[in-house]
Amino acid sequence: MKRAIPLVAFLAGCSLREPRVSYSACSASSQCSSANVCFLGQCRAPAANLSVVGVEVRPPSGSPFALKEVQVDLRHGVLNDFSLAPPLAATGSVTQDGGAVPGGATVTFTDHAPVIPDRIDQVVSVTDTSGTYRAQLPQRTWDVLVQPAAPNPPLRAGPIDSFSSSPVLDFALPGAGSLTVVNGGLLIPDGGAVAGASVIAVDAQGAALSAPQISDTNGGYSLLIPPDAGQFFLQVGPPADADGGLPLDPLPVYPPQMYAPVLTLQLTPVAALDINVLDSAGVPVPSALVYVRSTGTSWTLARSVVADGGVSTLSLREGGYQVQAAPPADANAPALSDAKIIPLPQTAPLVLTCPPKVKRFAQVLGPDGRPVGANFQILATRLADGLVPTRTAFTTPTDGSGIFHLVADAGSWRFEIVPPAGTPLPRAIVGVVLDGTDLGESQMAPLLISNALHVGGTVRGRLSPGGADALVANAMVNFFSVDLNGHSVFLGGSRTDTQGHYDAYLPDVAQPGP
Repeated sequence: MKRAIPLVAFLAGCSLREPRVSYSACSASSQCSSANVCFLGQCRAPAANLSVVGVEVRPPSGSPFALKEVQVDLRHGVLNDFSLAPPLAATGSVTQDGGAVPGGATVTFTDHAPVIPDRIDQVVSVTDTSGTYRAQLPQRTWDVLVQPAAPNPPLRAGPIDSFSSSPVLDFALPGAGSLTVVNGGLLIPDGGAVAGASVIAVDAQGAALSAPQISDTNGGYSLLIPPDAGQFFLQVGPPADADGGLPLDPLPVYPPQMYAPVLTLQLTPVAALDINVLDSAGVPVPSALVYVRSTGTSWTLARSVVADGGVSTLSLREGGYQVQAAPPADANAPALSDAKIIPLPQTAPLVLTCPPKVKRFAQVLGPDGRPVGANFQILATRLADGLVPTRTAFTTPTDGSGIFHLVADAGSWRFEIVPPAGTPLPRAIVGVVLDGTDLGESQMAPLLISNALHVGGTVRGRLSPGGADALVANAMVNFFSVDLNGHSVFLGGSRTDTQGHYDAYLPDVAQPGP
């Protein structure tokens, strides 16, 4: 039988715009089809790479060595040593027309081929008055983004190998006289000017070709783009720091549009949305967070606001919206309201009713099928469903019989079972759907911790090629993998001792497939 390391839980993003990704939640392989296995609380199709993990070796603060990320296939062995190298002490320059860039520049190095999704390494440096910057770069391949002060456009470079004997670290911006000037104006259908909007030139992939500029009182703007920019589009929306101070507030975010000297933006009239958030008894819910996002429009307008005393008013634009209320996550607050699709304007306040939270209890079983002991922590995360981001729940640690209690919203959840420190058991991840029609307190099926795969090795460092190896103490060795949604998930980890040794317990399951 093949063995593999299961990926830990689904980490749903917190963006209001991130759609929910559908899959079958599970707490045991018996809930999946015969060809699949329950893997990170998800029914997984046969695959050959479930045992491939990403390892992050992070040296202690003040170490002369740099962070290292590498892929390891644990089918080839559970003993893996890691060798760290010092970072490249990079010194470079950003110039324009042979001199320092007026206003300076920010230089951002981004890992070109990250081993662990969602943990993309970046190094940021700012030039001094002479145009010089300095950065400590771990040995890997980097993409570079140079952002000079406005109105100069950004410059992209790379990939650059920091382990090369002579990496290119000096960046020359296009000469000021070679930049293309793009002038234009923004109007709404009635001919009025769109003042105070952020305007950026972008390419077909949405990457910025210009610095953002703010339209003036007549809707006019002027951008500088590189001479070789080619076809470009305009991205229009509110400035990042608008905070309700725009002449046309609220201003939506528009999709990139083909450049035209005069761009007419569709903008419906302002409409107020009054919201009352109540519990099932009709009592106002204090401190509920209300999420609102436009639907069925060419533009996007999203808001989140706290309904103090259960009442809130938002200034929006006429159109369709999805609205949902999220009370606090503590056990005494009610649960999420249903999401409602509404048109604006409304003739009366929108009432969002929050039902009681559901109550559950369950027993945690070890690999031998017997109840675990006390103080196993249960980390519960409700998966993002497209409007409300991830939420937590009230849970208790296991008691002496391995039983824990839970008070939570209805919906799809990921439970992470964390054994007490020093216990030779791995974390466990299960997927659970909580039914809102059963308020409980009801018993769930037992949750099973898988067998442990004991991994270990030694972390060493070498300051120069051909030099002696040094044992690296107090380094953190963490193991990650990827779930069905492309998110990195934490499997387990260990800190090295004075001899550079680490050992960790990772979850181990039978791997599906031939």
